[in-house]
Amino acid sequence: MLPIVIIAGGVASRLEPYSGETHKCLMELEPNVTILNFILNRIEKINPHRILIVIRPQFKNVFDERLEGKAELIETDIEEFGNLYSVSLAMKRLDASPFLLLMSDHIFEQSILDKLLSTSSQAAFTVCLDRKPSQAEAKEGLKLALREGAVVYADKNLSPRYGIDAGIILCRENSEAYIERAVENFGFKATIADALNLAAADGKVDYVDVTGKLWIDVDTPEDLLKARKIYWQILRKELTKPEDGLVSRYLNRPISTRISVMMYRKGFKIEPITVTLVSFILGLSASILLAMRVFILGGLLAQLASVVDGVDGELARLYHKVTPWGGYLDSLLDRIADIAMVAGLTLSLPIIDGFTILLAILVAANTILVSYVTHNLSSLGVSTEKLRKVPATRDVRLFVVFIASLFSLPIIGLYYLAVAPIFYLSYSLALAYKIRRGEIKLERVRREPKPELLIERKEISNIIKSLISNSIKLGLALLIVSMIAPVISGITLINLSSLALSTDHLLSILNLIVIIYFGYRIMLALKAVIDIIAKRLVGVVGITETTLKHILVDCLYIVLAALLWVYLPPQLNTYMGEWASRLASLIIFVFFLLILYDLAKLFYRTFGDFYKEIVERIAKKLHEGSQ
Repeated sequence: MLPIVIIAGGVASRLEPYSGETHKCLMELEPNVTILNFILNRIEKINPHRILIVIRPQFKNVFDERLEGKAELIETDIEEFGNLYSVSLAMKRLDASPFLLLMSDHIFEQSILDKLLSTSSQAAFTVCLDRKPSQAEAKEGLKLALREGAVVYADKNLSPRYGIDAGIILCRENSEAYIERAVENFGFKATIADALNLAAADGKVDYVDVTGKLWIDVDTPEDLLKARKIYWQILRKELTKPEDGLVSRYLNRPISTRISVMMYRKGFKIEPITVTLVSFILGLSASILLAMRVFILGGLLAQLASVVDGVDGELARLYHKVTPWGGYLDSLLDRIADIAMVAGLTLSLPIIDGFTILLAILVAANTILVSYVTHNLSSLGVSTEKLRKVPATRDVRLFVVFIASLFSLPIIGLYYLAVAPIFYLSYSLALAYKIRRGEIKLERVRREPKPELLIERKEISNIIKSLISNSIKLGLALLIVSMIAPVISGITLINLSSLALSTDHLLSILNLIVIIYFGYRIMLALKAVIDIIAKRLVGVVGITETTLKHILVDCLYIVLAALLWVYLPPQLNTYMGEWASRLASLIIFVFFLLILYDLAKLFYRTFGDFYKEIVERIAKKLHEGSQ
């Protein structure tokens, strides 16, 4: 339970004339929700010990009226000062205790605070590093220079190679000396960067990487307009749960959260329990249609039920109406709908024998067991975030029903739903066993080994050799497989009533293994080449190295998707049939769209302000020319 210091002593001259009417942090993001409301709402979730806000004396009455005793106000005693002076005033009230430092004009998502507070470090300061700011943010923000996992310098005039500070800083007990020394050295106009640089010289500043998380510093009217858009994006992003399954995270939530936020913004007062019942009815309807062999419509309703199933909980969180009763009813109706859909898939089969009945019983049992073990692991205090990455959660199961129905292959859907949960349950047993023995394994630290070495010419040469040799090996391996195909093609290995395996299937699998193995090694070499290119271009483009790498890697993936589109579906059609070719084409197409969307979003995020500036200049020229 840390104390929180919020500095709100700026004059907000860049927000005039609006800042003449109200303090910057009291400007609204939506009706009755100010920037300060937003910040305090996030702070309350971490149970702060105290909240101190440094303000100018002229704003005391309005802050008293708005805060209603939720925070302690500290008034500044001079007219002109830097932001570090505000920090020093608050620090005197804290008796050298550690504290969390926030800016009153920054909005941010909750996970930034959670990640920062989860760090264990002895550094005087831990800052939040954004490696992928937009070009405009990189220009205006406090740039950080890094070496071996530590901050070595902070300045607005640095190259944006490594990234910028997000304005949320964890200050520990030993930060007091650096703050006091900076004020002594630089006077009342000392800045937070001055204290950071003094500490960085002693190796006492580290960082947490918050790249990809939403935040914004509101300095201008344009920033406020952008903040009002990002506010809704943050609300929508925070509706996503860390334990969401793969399909839920990448398909369902992007749809359901948009529906939920739209309903909330428009003021639709629909009870979450009503949405729960709608999802249940959709699931039952899907099961009936599947039993009647109306596959496409039944599959679509199953996937729609999966999407709508997320809306009820999202609305409950937006309206602050989360109740144990709602969670219980949602879970119960989900299980009933799941079993009904298993019955629908089973009844759609042309032949129902003893094996099929046993398969259906196993699938029905698995749908209940997956929910059961997840709930019990949570009650033991075990995080289920990693467990839910095993593709057997409800969102994945309903998506499999959708795909199997789309291709009129219900038996394939039943096989998947019977087998995948077994891996899920096995992993859950492993997690429970580790809890029993008290041997929860620590996560592997994901960073480059220290010291970080620069790529020399010899290493570049090795990368190029690896790229060429693996490309040749891939071509030779595919040539060998294609040459042996006519010799062994068409031989049946297993022929059961509902399962047939031939050498054609093995050839297709062999092709995939060859492509995946050598393709992976080629991709590693290409990524290393991209790292070299990014280091060379970062100063020219004016964006961070991480952002430039992301753009280049996305372009690489687009080329990869195009190559797979040309080669893979025809191969699968030859060896495994049209259904495999269509499924591969669908997967590649979805992959291509996702990468293209990610690239477009990254370009807009990075260069959007530059684009708007060009449009404004053109509009201005045209306006001047018409007069």
